[in-house]
Amino acid sequence: MWQELHHQLAEQEALPFTVFGVMVDRNLADALPWIEAAGASYPLVVDAHHRVPELYNMFNVPTIVWIDEQGRIARPNDVAVMNPRAAKLVGVDPEAYLERVRAWARGQAPALSSEERARELVRERLPAAGEQRARAEFALGQWLWEQGRGEAAARHFESATELAPGDIMIQRGTMRMRSMDPMGPEYGPIAQAIARRGFRLHRPIRE
Repeated sequence: MWQELHHQLAEQEALPFTVFGVMVDRNLADALPWIEAAGASYPLVVDAHHRVPELYNMFNVPTIVWIDEQGRIARPNDVAVMNPRAAKLVGVDPEAYLERVRAWARGQAPALSSEERARELVRERLPAAGEQRARAEFALGQWLWEQGRGEAAARHFESATELAPGDIMIQRGTMRMRSMDPMGPEYGPIAQAIARRGFRLHRPIRE
């Protein structure tokens, strides 16, 4: 559906619009089958060091950010899932969401309604000290893993999880480095444990 949106707005209507996909994965080889399956004409890149989640304070995927022509964030850290079954879990109608993107790209509607803006100003925040330390622990663990020091890396991954237990991006991002498939059945128990501790797995702006 993102390919269809890009084709309609950027290619057919020639608007100053593009979809830009960032896959947060261990390396290009892990992400390549998904990239090839997408067959996208818009840019797709692989973020192997979690730079984008850190910069935009993301804690789960998929996370969507709307950025205007001046490079400013127009709608931050939103959630919309295109799979109809998964869309019910986050409570966002994918067709209605894409229509909102079209209206914004065409200049027909703002990225945030007045109610959403009021809610977002209250909700959006910078990462707390513990969350920042967690990301530092994750980065150190990844560096150690890349040096072949798996046991030392695991200790830092555990510290990162303790410091930011609701950051799914960190926990899921370490799974391949712990010989687990982040898209497989092993993710379910991790997500359930996070939810039992009272953390939201997804947080759409429109609640």
